Amino acid sequence: MIRVKKIGSIVLDNPLFIVESFEVKNAKAITFNTLGGSKIVYESVRRDNANNLTLDSKESGWLKLDTVNKIATLADDLEVRVDLTTADGGLVKVRFRLEEKEVIRAEPLYEGSEWYKTTIKMAYV
Repeated sequence: MIRVKKIGSIVLDNPLFIVESFEVKNAKAITFNTLGGSKIVYESVRRDNANNLTLDSKESGWLKLDTVNKIATLADDLEVRVDLTTADGGLVKVRFRLEEKEVIRAEPLYEGSEWYKTTIKMAYV
């Protein structure tokens, strides 16, 4: 399994695992109701169609909160493209999947812990 030790210029406390998923989505649809109760559907072709990948802590790739916050700050930029540096020295160009909910999810290992189990949603550029 491929592990990532660096996101852009941020060195990770422990390498994260790459969990790949090839979800190709061709259409994006949004629905909402009018005040009168009618349903409106807006649909368009997705330009963000990409091979997705997810970085995950699994059982040993925990990050400190400071590192998670640095990654979250990096993800705030809509246009950011970063290189992932893998444990074997390879580079992969990616972006954050900001079109999805919970792009970055971090939970402490236990209450009061400084280490966080982390999941980061990304996509190949």
